[in-house]
Amino acid sequence: MPAYRNVLFLIADDWSPLAACYGNSVIKTPRIDEFAQRSVIFDHEFCVSPSCAVSRAAILTGQHSHVHGQYGHCHGIQGFRTHEWMSSTPKSLRAAGFATACIGKKHAEPYSVYPFEFEPQVNPRESADMADLARQFWRDNPDRPFYMHVGFVDTHRAAGGFGNEQQYRGVTDVIYSPDEVVVPPFLPDLPGVRADLADYYRGVSRFDASVGLLLDALAESGRADETLIILTSDHGMPFPGAKASMFDSGHHVPFIVHQPGAQNGGMHNRALVSHLDIRPTIHDWCGVEIPVELPGRSLLPILQTPDPDGWDEVTYSHCFHEVIDYNPYRVLRGRRYKYVQNLAADHKTPFPTDLYRSQTWTAVRESGVEMMGQRPTQHTVQRAFEELYDLETDPVEAQNRIDDPALQEIAADMRARLYAFRRATKDLWLELD
Repeated sequence: MPAYRNVLFLIADDWSPLAACYGNSVIKTPRIDEFAQRSVIFDHEFCVSPSCAVSRAAILTGQHSHVHGQYGHCHGIQGFRTHEWMSSTPKSLRAAGFATACIGKKHAEPYSVYPFEFEPQVNPRESADMADLARQFWRDNPDRPFYMHVGFVDTHRAAGGFGNEQQYRGVTDVIYSPDEVVVPPFLPDLPGVRADLADYYRGVSRFDASVGLLLDALAESGRADETLIILTSDHGMPFPGAKASMFDSGHHVPFIVHQPGAQNGGMHNRALVSHLDIRPTIHDWCGVEIPVELPGRSLLPILQTPDPDGWDEVTYSHCFHEVIDYNPYRVLRGRRYKYVQNLAADHKTPFPTDLYRSQTWTAVRESGVEMMGQRPTQHTVQRAFEELYDLETDPVEAQNRIDDPALQEIAADMRARLYAFRRATKDLWLELD
């Protein structure tokens, strides 16, 4: 074993960058903020696909969503599966002698691609139980380096909101008034939207406590000083115009990395990075060879540098959420401009069912508002084949500039480079163009 180094990977479900360390002064996230003060805070991390299972498969395989094969949800009748020949973090690290564990939500199949040794059944909203299972795993593997993957669902919608109807062991409930929440600029300021956001904030604060329970368990194990800790989310918040959409509000996620012994606590890193960089980073830290086929890069060399050179562009793709939610697109995003190809633009984009049933979309439908914040409501459900946004002047992505004469040179360049990316990744959807 080249190095005795461990990884604790903590992943939320549907969590946008909502925490004090990301500039939200209302939401209470003391454990995340304390963790951020001894870690590196990435300001521009983007998921590969804003859909739960697809994103998680991308994180674990290090491959784009149109490459790894799990094009949509894997559970129940959805049935999407990662290609059997794909390698993954748990498979590679287990082969290298690491103890591997998945506690809570994994949402990626099949087991042959993701062969975690320790994968106990647990309610992923019961974070105290999850922390107890982590302690058990560390007790049972005292002399082996480990990779532990912990999936929380506190911020995911449940049948009646966000699972706020009951109390959870070890977690203090934090309740918010609809009047105090911050309505994001892509949602209308309606009572139903505010009530929905207040419920969501409550779930985020519960997730914060859940993170604290796992960090405390790691500290108790005596192994924190040799453990890289990564905290992120699969994609953005579960609201229309965010989750399962091509907007930054769906792809932009929190990303906080703690490297033991590093003198970079509280530093903000402004590199444009992707979930595809997670697997190379983990391999690099663990001393396990990075597979040559991975498109991402290790982040370890830039953890001490707030503005590293050569990290100014990301690409991502999306195919399905649920099997009925088909919305394939490809994106090239730079610091100022973002170019989008919607590969089924004539198909009216439905929402995931949990968003369609939400208080927010109910309020939008019943009110008949034509604007969702700064975006036209129609812009949320109907797409053009090509879209181009100037993120400097229009960070909410409300004005499609693809036909702007002043931007035709930029559009042509980004179009050519996105097609080159699609050819290089053997994008099957090229057959539709």
